[in-house]
Amino acid sequence: MTDQPAVTMDTRAYPRVQLPFEVEVSHPSFGKVRSVARDISQTGMFVQMEACGLRSGAKVKVTVLNAALVESSPTPTVDMEVVRVVEDGIGLTFANTTSHYLWESVNRLRDELRIGQDYFQVFQAAAIVNQQGKLLVVQRHGKWLFPGDYLIVGTHWQDTLTQFLADELGIDDLRFEDTLGVDSAPGMKAVENATYSVFHRFSSATDRVRLRDESRYRHAKWVSRSFSLEELTFPHPLFRQLAALALERAEAQRKLPKPAQPKLG
Repeated sequence: MTDQPAVTMDTRAYPRVQLPFEVEVSHPSFGKVRSVARDISQTGMFVQMEACGLRSGAKVKVTVLNAALVESSPTPTVDMEVVRVVEDGIGLTFANTTSHYLWESVNRLRDELRIGQDYFQVFQAAAIVNQQGKLLVVQRHGKWLFPGDYLIVGTHWQDTLTQFLADELGIDDLRFEDTLGVDSAPGMKAVENATYSVFHRFSSATDRVRLRDESRYRHAKWVSRSFSLEELTFPHPLFRQLAALALERAEAQRKLPKPAQPKLG
């Protein structure tokens, strides 16, 4: 008797992605509902949601939501059709050829996961204030934010972040000052995708930034309180609060009396 090969996610005709993620489902009868999508394949998905009066054949729009507070990349909205209605959700199929945009986005999320990152990822960012009292912000996908990257478990957080900033921005005189705050992604429905974000304050003597050629950031600039933070478009209101806090702490630190120099005999 010959052993039959096991059917795995990779050998199916339409492989399914087991990693859940949040979506927004919209329909004229109920407006917009935020929920969790599971069992994604190239033909459709299953969305967990309470009974909403939809029937097979109904057309809805589905938008993939960013899982991370720090993520500012645009997400796709696609047309889908209801093919199954059960007590705990609805089965949807892609209604047209634009479905591949959604599939590519899901594949990208899965491919970017690395050991030590999936299922509760840690993102760390740096609010850098220089000696002129200016804060460094970088732009990505039209939004302003602090430079940072995901932390791989098993690496030293400060060494990893400092090296990333040196490579990405060309700043090599960074000094850690304190931690401004954290965000544990409260309110997420797909808790498996939760991102724990940590925001640190660093100081530097430079007023220059040199983005590497293949940088993930489009622009970088130093801003001060005279340039209102309200004029910047951040991906989340927390960034504006942390920016103001970083500038306030740096200003208070500059006003502290300097320690007396020892007298030479």
